[in-house]
Amino acid sequence: MLARASEKILENWLNEIDKFNATPGEGTTRLICTPEFENARDYVKAEMKSLGLTVREDAIGNIFGLLPGEDEEAAAVWTGSHIDTVPNGGKYDGLAGVFTGLEAVRLIKNSGVKHKRSISVNVYTGEEMSRFGICCIGSRALCGRLTAEALQNHMAPDGVSLQEALQKYGYPVEKYSEQFPTKAKVYASIELHIEQNSILDKAGVPIGIVTGICAPTNMVVEVFGVQSHAGGTSMTDRRDAYMAAAEMSLALENLARESSSVYITGTVGQMELKPNAANVIPGYVKFSVDVRSISSEDKNQLLQQFTEAAEAIAQKRGVQVKLNLLNNDKPLVCDENLRSLLQEKAVELNLPHMEIISGPYHDSVFLGDFTKVAMIFVPSKNGISHDRAEWTDMAHIAQGADLLAAALLNLANQ
Repeated sequence: MLARASEKILENWLNEIDKFNATPGEGTTRLICTPEFENARDYVKAEMKSLGLTVREDAIGNIFGLLPGEDEEAAAVWTGSHIDTVPNGGKYDGLAGVFTGLEAVRLIKNSGVKHKRSISVNVYTGEEMSRFGICCIGSRALCGRLTAEALQNHMAPDGVSLQEALQKYGYPVEKYSEQFPTKAKVYASIELHIEQNSILDKAGVPIGIVTGICAPTNMVVEVFGVQSHAGGTSMTDRRDAYMAAAEMSLALENLARESSSVYITGTVGQMELKPNAANVIPGYVKFSVDVRSISSEDKNQLLQQFTEAAEAIAQKRGVQVKLNLLNNDKPLVCDENLRSLLQEKAVELNLPHMEIISGPYHDSVFLGDFTKVAMIFVPSKNGISHDRAEWTDMAHIAQGADLLAAALLNLANQ
C-alpha cells in the first residue's frame, strides 16, 4: 500500500520553480529557450537526481527521469508534462503533471514495492505555441512529426529560428536526425494535467478521467485590401481588409456554434493590421485560426466550410484572401484499458471521478502515435487557465498524484 501524496512537497516544488519567471507579479512567463526556461530545466533535473532517478536528455531537450525496474529490458511506463508557459500564464499548467509524476515515483520508491518495468517522469520541450509558432515540440519530435528541416523554418517574432535558439543553449541539434524519428519503446503513458475548464469545478468532482483529446488545426489567414483615407473613402468604395477579416472571424464562430460535433471550437486569437493607424482603412490583415475537435471528420468539415465562407466574403468585399495551413493534427481517443485501470484505482482510493473530454491538446496527443495513452484531470478553479488567476487546490493535486502513483505501479508490474 502506497503512502498518500504530500501537499507540502508538491506545493514547495510548484513555488520553487515559479521563481524562474520573466514576469514576476504579472503571472508566469517561461518561454522555451530563455534563461527562465533553462533555469527551470536545471531545477527539475536536480530534483530528479535528489530522488535517485537516472536523468538523461535528448537532442530536442526532452528530459527523462528514470526509476529503474527489475527488468530494464522491458518497455518503460511514462508520465510527465511540460514546464514552459504562455506569456503571463499560471503556475499549474503543465507543472502539476511534472511534479505529481515526481511525487508518484517518490511514493513508489519509498514503499519498497518491487516493480518489473522502469518508470520515467518526463519533461517535454515546448508544449505551448508561445514562441516559435508550433506546439508540442518535444513530443512531436518523439513521434516523428517534426523534421530536422522544420527546426530552421519555425521562427520567433524576433526572427530567431528554433534551431538557432536550441543551439544557443547548447542543445545537441546536430544529433537530431540521428535520434529522431526513432520511436521509444514505451508500455503506456499517463499524463496528469489541470482541467483548463470548469466542468470538474462546477461538479465538485476532484478527478477527471479523459476519454479523448481534441487536437488543433492552426492556420494563418491573410487578407489583402486597399489602404486608403478613413474620411476620404466612401463606404461604397472601401476595400477594407479588417472588416473582411472581422466578418470571416464571425463566420468561423458561427460555423463552430452550429456544428453538430460532440465537441468543436473555433478561435481567432491573434490579429495584425497594417498600417494600424486610427485614420487609415487597413489594407492588410493577418490573423490566426485555431480549430479543435474530438473528431477529425468534424474538424475537416468545419475547415472546408470556413475556407468557402472566407473566399465568398473576400469576393463580396472586393479583397483577396490567402489561407495558410500550419498543422492539422489528429485527435486522440484514450486507451480503454488504461481508463478502466484509472477508474478501478479511483474507486480503491475512494476518489470521486467522472469521464471528461479534453478540449485543450496536450503532449499525450503525440505520444499516442507510439504507445497507449491516458490522462488524469484535476479541477481548475472557475475553469481559468493560461492566466495569472489560474489556480488548483493542492488537495486536488495531491489526490491526482495518489491516483497516478497507484496506476503507474500497477502498469509497472504488468
